[in-house]
Amino acid sequence: MAKVLCIDDEPLMRLVTCDYLKDMGHEVLEAASSAEGIALFQKHHPDIVLSDLRMPGGDGFLVVEHMAEEAPDTPVVIISGTGTVAEAVKILRLGAWDYLTKPLTSMPLFAQTLERMLDKARALKATTQHLRGLELRNQELERKLLGCACNHRGMKSRLAAAIKAGINSLHIALHEQDPSTAGHNEGVARLSVDIGSSMGLGEQRLEALKLAGLLHDIGKIAVPKDILNKRGPLSAKELKIVRSHVACGYRILRNIPFEGPVAEAVLQHHERFDGSGYPNGLASGGILLEARILAVADVYDALCSDRPYRPGLCPSDATGYILGRAGTHFCPLCVTAFEQVISKRHMEGETQ
Repeated sequence: MAKVLCIDDEPLMRLVTCDYLKDMGHEVLEAASSAEGIALFQKHHPDIVLSDLRMPGGDGFLVVEHMAEEAPDTPVVIISGTGTVAEAVKILRLGAWDYLTKPLTSMPLFAQTLERMLDKARALKATTQHLRGLELRNQELERKLLGCACNHRGMKSRLAAAIKAGINSLHIALHEQDPSTAGHNEGVARLSVDIGSSMGLGEQRLEALKLAGLLHDIGKIAVPKDILNKRGPLSAKELKIVRSHVACGYRILRNIPFEGPVAEAVLQHHERFDGSGYPNGLASGGILLEARILAVADVYDALCSDRPYRPGLCPSDATGYILGRAGTHFCPLCVTAFEQVISKRHMEGETQ
């Protein structure tokens, strides 16, 4: 069971809530003010924090702001009977995980909320630990690569082999996290190389483009599976987590000595030609050509693939979607090359 910190200046509210939590088997810590609660958190590091909104000597906003900075992986649930809608929205944006209103008329619903927050926190911590382990393995690979370069002949061929082994390890890790995403990456890599070839890119750039295609979603190993596989629309917080995969992927790849801008293309593949993309709002020529190619291949393959929240489109409808967004979402030159590739595939009998 969990260690729960309950912060509320109302003794009766604390008594009712804490007795219920103890009956559920949880260990409970009690505080009558935000200052006392923060001190208890720093000493005991509970698994979840329940806090009132308005209290003397510091309110729930202080608790949320402190937790967001010191322990963002620890859920904070606000329970208030006096907060306004505007205050509820504000505190959720500051980092609260949920907001409940007093009085708690349904204790079973309260228990369900508590367990849901704890499950989400456990999944987030497990994902973070997995990513840290992957980064440590990547650092070890870098050390081995440097040692190989300094002490042996044939440095370039062995370095390429080691990088390939590292890439395979990353690809396997992603496949374990989300098999459908890994298959999508392979499709994006093939289409990206075909588009790049149609645009006259050389062998080295095509190889870098292939690697970027295979690894463009590697950052999704840090996204919880329940978000990746969610059938309904994502919340603003969930969308922010999903969008963080490009920066996460860049951090994983940036220190690997690729012969080309693989990590940079991964970072930029959700930028849009008109500047409305993320993470940095780059536009037109400010976006790497490799990233502009990836953007076309990524969206096309995603549209043709079944997702938990929708069935895949037929290739002709997906192609029409891409062509209709040349100059806005996509680079017109890349779209022209894409159209040539798809026409060639159609003539050769390929379905996607």
